[in-house]
Amino acid sequence: MLFGKECRRILTSLTFIIYCFVVGLFFVSQYIEENKGDPYIPDEKISEDHDVIMNGAVGNLANEYLANNYICYPYGFYKSVRLNEDDSQKVEECLLEVTGLTHDELMDIRDSGDIGELPVSDAITYERFCELMGQVDDILGGGSSYKVEDLVVTYSYVPMTQEDREAVISDLYEKDGVAGGYARLFSDYVGIDIGIMPVFVAAALVSADRRKRASDLIYTRKISSLKLIFTRYAALVTMMFIPVILCMIAAAIQLIKYFDFNDLALYRMFTLPTFWLLPQLMIVTAVAMILTEVFSSGIAILIQFAWWFYSIMASGAKLSGSISKFDLVCRHNTVFGRDEFMLSRNDFIFNRIFFFIAAIVITAITAYVYELKRGGRFHGIRLFGKDSIFRHKA
Repeated sequence: MLFGKECRRILTSLTFIIYCFVVGLFFVSQYIEENKGDPYIPDEKISEDHDVIMNGAVGNLANEYLANNYICYPYGFYKSVRLNEDDSQKVEECLLEVTGLTHDELMDIRDSGDIGELPVSDAITYERFCELMGQVDDILGGGSSYKVEDLVVTYSYVPMTQEDREAVISDLYEKDGVAGGYARLFSDYVGIDIGIMPVFVAAALVSADRRKRASDLIYTRKISSLKLIFTRYAALVTMMFIPVILCMIAAAIQLIKYFDFNDLALYRMFTLPTFWLLPQLMIVTAVAMILTEVFSSGIAILIQFAWWFYSIMASGAKLSGSISKFDLVCRHNTVFGRDEFMLSRNDFIFNRIFFFIAAIVITAITAYVYELKRGGRFHGIRLFGKDSIFRHKA
């Protein structure tokens, strides 16, 4: 059976053994070690209060405008932005509209050295406020704390009262069944590995035939390219998800050890991570396969690393409450924060379904490319070396 043969090939490959080791090591050192005692309860919560959001954003914008020094993370990296006179004037116009102040009043506040809390105009609606903050983010080149999608996460945190802390604990037990909160944290940690490690296994398997000159033999077989590629793809995804399932089991056992079994909705330790991590594993594997077929394993690893690194860095300090529709690695680095997660729930669901479908489509395209290579109509694209597209020709 072809599927079984592919699974055995993967099982005995060095890259798969390394993959299992890295996933297991990261899981034990990060998740298991962190959750040996009572979970840390955060000191702040997201309020979603529009007044809190607007006051926080306006205060920060005023300080950055008057100093002409804006902190941005356009590609996940720190960047200090200083604007020219024209762009600075545009930011000022947004600030004046939000606050209802005149230019002279704003300058008087600057000269006094006591910015304090600037007022928010009674005439400004939250919708208009978001439009203006979006304009500011565009002027700054993106990646600022005024990005509309991040305003709630960035500016609506308020200190927790004792009642709030009790409510957070209650949410963990009553709404998450304990396991739901830990499942999000588990998915956060394991998702970091799943965003990059599968590319090595997939690229190694696809390129192995070429190195061992097995492609010529495979090309002559009657099996269809579609069946061959999808079988290989299914074997890769299945084998690489098995270590993740084993980690789920270990995480569930740890929960049983530290919590009353009657409080645990234990199934969530398996359902949520599967929905969270399987599409991610699928898309990384699919991208690795097609890039290796079209270019090479080296190019596949390089491009996947760049995508993974960008996804990790783009989250910046926002490790919870901000999942976008196209994040490769979804972050939620806390057992609590259910309300924060729910803010991004619809985008999260769209994200995972999108990548699931995209992975299937990309795999089908890979099968088409493979069929072209079998028929001698396509031989791949070499970027470097002999017959490469960048090779200098006299």
